[in-house]
Amino acid sequence: MKFKSRKEKNAGRKGQAAIGKPAVSARSRRGQAAMEYLMTYGWAILVLVIVLAVLAYFLPRLTKAPEICQFTQPGFSCSENPAVVNQGGIVKVAFNLQNSKGQSINVSRVLCTTASLTDAKLNDATAVPAADQLMSAGATQQINATCKDKDGNALTLGANSDFRGTLIVYYNFENDVISIPRPADAIITGTVLGG
Repeated sequence: MKFKSRKEKNAGRKGQAAIGKPAVSARSRRGQAAMEYLMTYGWAILVLVIVLAVLAYFLPRLTKAPEICQFTQPGFSCSENPAVVNQGGIVKVAFNLQNSKGQSINVSRVLCTTASLTDAKLNDATAVPAADQLMSAGATQQINATCKDKDGNALTLGANSDFRGTLIVYYNFENDVISIPRPADAIITGTVLGG
């Protein structure tokens, strides 16, 4: 059996088909496929690593408790965000209470707790006296309160911890005939500052 040379094989062909191509080995095809595979998945893995790095950087900042002081009934508001501070291992909240009730009120007690609102109202014996602060209509008064846990003990949280709690301000109108205090509750969240 006689083998034909490349020229003899391409003798009857015309155009592009007549150009002789060197034989491509199966080994070089496998190498090219492997490189394409590595490049494609390499870029995908690099993008995934970058996305995970960005999430790891920003996620702790997104999960921090926002500074909120929001009363559930109209007439009271916090004129600015509350300051949650760790003083000597005990958590205290300072906020500016704004009286928009339309008449003067007398703040008698303040309760700051991590207990639920219903539990806090049932066990309000731990409310701190506020020295009967008289607030005229439209006035703003700074209120400081020591926070308690759900069992009524002083709350201890480290600096940069998240604080989520309930605040109850007990008040009477200046011209009230009955001396039973009225509760105004608020939700407070924030990050504990070191003191």
